[in-house]
Amino acid sequence: MRSALFSRILPALLLLLAPALTSAESPQVKSVDIPAKPDAPGVEKDAKSAAEKPKAPETSVFPTHVVKAENFVQRGKASGTVESVQETPVELNLKRWLDLTVIRAVPHGTAVKAGDHLIELETKDLRKKIEETKLALPGKEIELSAAELELESAEKSTPISLAKSLREKMQAEQDLVHFEDESRPMRERGAKEEVKEVSEALAYAEEELKQLRKMYAQDDLTEETEEIILRRSENTVSRYRWMLEQSKARSARTLDTLLPREHENLRTNLELQQINWRAGEKSLREGLEKKRLDTAAKRREMEETKKTLAEMEEDLAAMAVTAPHDGIVYYGMSQRGRWTTASLVDRKLIPGGKLMMREIVMTVVDPAKVQVRLALTEDQLKDLAEGQGGTLHLKWKPDFKFETQVKSILYVPYADKTFDAILTVKTPADAPTLFPGMTANAEITVYEKKDAIVIPLPAVKKEGDKETVTSADGNVIPVKTGRREGDKVEILEGLKVGDPIRLPPPTPEVKVEPKPEAKPSPATEA
Repeated sequence: MRSALFSRILPALLLLLAPALTSAESPQVKSVDIPAKPDAPGVEKDAKSAAEKPKAPETSVFPTHVVKAENFVQRGKASGTVESVQETPVELNLKRWLDLTVIRAVPHGTAVKAGDHLIELETKDLRKKIEETKLALPGKEIELSAAELELESAEKSTPISLAKSLREKMQAEQDLVHFEDESRPMRERGAKEEVKEVSEALAYAEEELKQLRKMYAQDDLTEETEEIILRRSENTVSRYRWMLEQSKARSARTLDTLLPREHENLRTNLELQQINWRAGEKSLREGLEKKRLDTAAKRREMEETKKTLAEMEEDLAAMAVTAPHDGIVYYGMSQRGRWTTASLVDRKLIPGGKLMMREIVMTVVDPAKVQVRLALTEDQLKDLAEGQGGTLHLKWKPDFKFETQVKSILYVPYADKTFDAILTVKTPADAPTLFPGMTANAEITVYEKKDAIVIPLPAVKKEGDKETVTSADGNVIPVKTGRREGDKVEILEGLKVGDPIRLPPPTPEVKVEPKPEAKPSPATEA
């Protein structure tokens, strides 16, 4: 290992010490001629050719470079993806139907015209559902009409029924009040007055009979007349006695039975009317409200049925997936120029495949006008600006160069810390075909300066913030550098055209001898 390292360092040390060794006095060394052996053929000839061979000129340790002005161009390189300016995703956004079974689909890369069918889906069950909904619609219309008639009748009859119930309650209250305040006292008094009147009539009849008997005792009249008058008076007394007995019985019944019973009936009737009024007030109003709700529900159900029918018919029409415009069919969804879901969708667009709602299954692209989307890092972004021009070539056709220009730059980074830039592309008649999804490499001229002072980059030495170059005579010159491109750097201050400067000495080539293969030991071979 030490011998190899020494063999690498020795040539460099010899180059650095060459001037000192050349200028120093060489020691006097006597040369001794060694005669060639007579049996060695060609020795004399080789010595003569060596004497005639020209001596190689001595090279300087530090090569020089003369500063000159030239057109300095700095280009930024980036790769991107071709994409169409007009890309229309194809997705199924149905409202009612969810079963999306594929019967057939156009292949990836198919050229289509506007209105061409792209995907054929199974619609048998949907058509059956539409027909069933149409058949159920007339019955729902009849139910709604009957509910609306009932509601109209209830709207009119409910206020009348409520007023009647209130009126009956008020009448019952009035009847009870009238009975308690007027009717009952008068009837009680009537029953008592009747007994009193009959009692007085009986007393008059008895007094009259008593006077007749006293008068007839004096024999003023004949016996027959006396008997008739007395018998008549006695009968009257007997009749009044009977009438008094009846009056007392009627009075007792009226006072003890009829009037209390009627009073209780009036109070019970009032309580019932109050209950009926309260219950009717609640039930009638709630019944009316229920009819309103039922009718509204039937109306909504009718509207929902019509809406469902209309949306299913729209879904049926939407399931005939057609091309929105002329173009080429790409499977999947384009994201930043890349078809990210193509492999997933490809497995679904087969007979019997199931698609998902709002899934972008295809994209129709117009290849007539394309652009290139670059994905840039922050280092690539810093020198890029809108309007800069450059060249572009396709990965599959690298010999043809397109003219391109930066159209726009998105300075908001994506999740992978890259930035998008859009390039416009000029496509001449003889240009190769540009299809979305192809890879393109761009070289954008980010800086250009005519008559710029440019020197080789290794000539600049940097220590901290100071940058210097060394003149041909060894003086250190401070400089201010600008942009760099490859192995060249732009000098802004410190040098002028024609100044000679030093370049670092070339690094000698070091030949690395291959290591000899290790021979296996006997033990290993065994």
